[in-house]
Amino acid sequence: MWRNDRIGFRLASVRGVSLALALLALPACRLRDGALVQDGASPAPSDIAVEAAASGDGNEGTEAGEPPGLIAAPDIAGCSDGSREGFRSFELWPDIAGCAGAFDQPGVLGEMATLRSCNSLAGDTNTNVLGIHCSAADLCAPSWHLCRGGADVAVHSPSGDCESCVPAGEQRFFIAAVAASSMGICSPDPQASNDLHGCGGLGEPEDATCSPLSRRMGFADCLGTKGVWSCGGQADSLQEARLVRKSGTTLGGVLCCRGD
Repeated sequence: MWRNDRIGFRLASVRGVSLALALLALPACRLRDGALVQDGASPAPSDIAVEAAASGDGNEGTEAGEPPGLIAAPDIAGCSDGSREGFRSFELWPDIAGCAGAFDQPGVLGEMATLRSCNSLAGDTNTNVLGIHCSAADLCAPSWHLCRGGADVAVHSPSGDCESCVPAGEQRFFIAAVAASSMGICSPDPQASNDLHGCGGLGEPEDATCSPLSRRMGFADCLGTKGVWSCGGQADSLQEARLVRKSGTTLGGVLCCRGD
């Protein structure tokens, strides 16, 4: 009996050493979504925020850890539902707003930057929270518009940029109507539809040519939101701004600037 116990102890020791060596061989990896991912790779959006957003019907922002918006008349809030989620101070940012919500009409370029297809009834506290038949522009109040790129944001933001659009670490992205080339260079050409561009805390750091916008999202970043943001697949990796839809009210929405 003692001999068998000793053999078993030795086997367990060998296995323990083997496991320890295997773990030491993987110091630069982490587990995400069931797969090992090399450190230094582009991080996915906050897993907690994404999973919470994907677990419900898209109208559970506060349950996903997102603070509720500030409420005011749409003309003051800048958002069609009267609830502002980005640039959350009417006094500090009277002319620019981040408006959370969904829209199922694709794109933010050309005609889609101004087209309102559901009578501005979109938004996370409005009557059409799922954004059915709504465009991105429907999230802006009638007297406001989807911000037209970095120059428009610079004019309407008192600081001239995206600073304090959301608190540090908050996983929200607010999109502007921005075109960019395959090299990521922002451009007035509406056919240059690479990536999504805007302000917030979700996505990757923005290219300097798109300043003062601070964040961008490609198709991989959209996939990381598990359907909340949708902007095509790998074959569409240069057309995100033309294809973008948003199925839920969490993880952001659009940037709205005062005026028509």
